[in-house]
Amino acid sequence: MRTVKPIEEQLSKWNYKWWNQYGIELQGSHSVHMWAQALTHLTKVYESIPFKTLADIGCGFPPLDLQKIPHFQGIESIIRADGSSIIANKLPGCRISNFNKDPLPLKNEEVEFSISFEVIEHMFSTFGFLSELCRISKYGFLISKPNTDYDGLDSHWYGEKYFFDTGTPLFDGDIRFEHINFIPNYELFGFGKFLNCNVICLDQPDEEMQFFLFTKKEHFEI
Repeated sequence: MRTVKPIEEQLSKWNYKWWNQYGIELQGSHSVHMWAQALTHLTKVYESIPFKTLADIGCGFPPLDLQKIPHFQGIESIIRADGSSIIANKLPGCRISNFNKDPLPLKNEEVEFSISFEVIEHMFSTFGFLSELCRISKYGFLISKPNTDYDGLDSHWYGEKYFFDTGTPLFDGDIRFEHINFIPNYELFGFGKFLNCNVICLDQPDEEMQFFLFTKKEHFEI
């Protein structure tokens, strides 16, 4: 029988209080621990890929303000994009697009690196969305998703939420669905090959959320 570690033990390594000291707001639909997990991984990525331009796809509100953190002071510009009507009204400068209908609102390789946290499970096409992240990013991108390999459709993030209208419309009036795309980890590794990307899962098998780093093979080798 599989033994599941207590949630407190799983989250203890993601020290959100450390990140809060910089005055950033770790908010949104996910826990502050998840955001601390994201920042911990992104810090390690940044040490290997010191990107100067970044796209935050599905940035939410308030967006993650990386430029407040000393470690990321080398970032010169952040392009934020989202599809929410709330974001369209509250966040000036944010590029708005319905990611399930239209291309991401950035040019080819407009940024050196992209992040997209807890977005891909809302997309109808996993490969389509990954292709768009690859298109806009010169060196690569970092995504996160619920750990479907652990509890599958019995996980907290699926079950009754599998195809669920959130009631919060997108900017164009379309429906924003909850987690509609079930993504086994092997799909990400397989799609990475089609995109000519190296793919690394940065988390342990029992982590509630898992982060995947995609790097373009013409720039990086594992």
